[in-house]
Amino acid sequence: MEAEREVQAVDQARRQAIDDGAKRLREEEIERLSKAWLSNTEAYFQMTPLQFECAIAELFKRLGYEVIQTPFSNDGGKDAIARKDGKKYLIECKRYASSNSIGRRDVQIFVAAMQDEKADGGFYINTGIFTRTATKYAAINRIDLYDRLTLSLLVNRAYPISADASRANVMCLECGAVTSMPVLDDPVTGVCSNGHSVSSNIVKANFRIFSSSDIPYCDRCGALMKLVSGRRGRFWGCPRYPACGSIKPLTRRGLR
Repeated sequence: MEAEREVQAVDQARRQAIDDGAKRLREEEIERLSKAWLSNTEAYFQMTPLQFECAIAELFKRLGYEVIQTPFSNDGGKDAIARKDGKKYLIECKRYASSNSIGRRDVQIFVAAMQDEKADGGFYINTGIFTRTATKYAAINRIDLYDRLTLSLLVNRAYPISADASRANVMCLECGAVTSMPVLDDPVTGVCSNGHSVSSNIVKANFRIFSSSDIPYCDRCGALMKLVSGRRGRFWGCPRYPACGSIKPLTRRGLR
């Protein structure tokens, strides 16, 4: 009986060690894959508007700018304020479809925001296209434009080396063997080197944008949380809320 308990204790400790190792590996892989994800231009065309804004802010931080994001609504015609070498810049982001265009009127609104903020220049990033009149107007108002065709220039400056975000290393919970598995929208299953069934615990929704925007991630699925209004006010909720009950208090600067 004593020997049996010892065997059970050893097996329990082994399984706990594997479980702890699997959790550490998952966090390491999410960080690695998130950075790889942001280094590929195509990822920006698949982001939500909120993700796109945060990702662009992160790009400019990597380029040496001090960046403060504005609220996601009522932002006064700007998505972020950036400073570098004693100069102040405004950043505006539009996560549009490839066929959508931004004209001179939209750029004029941005110029008005620059004048209000006494900015030295501006950056307008758009996943659609800019009209010819918008391009001419931006050039005489100290605004750099990046659209679907030129966004890669900005991404490549921030991330000179692009990395692969299509596969993740996942630990088998039976034996601890590490298996490379594809990263898709939904979990997939595979087999480890010792023949055990392995389920992936990393999906595309787990990718994170590393910035100081204070937008939390769901502790259950790792997805970027969204603003939810309830009886007690506004708070952060999982994108699948209320199906997923994971919530966090609203703490982001500038949001009420």
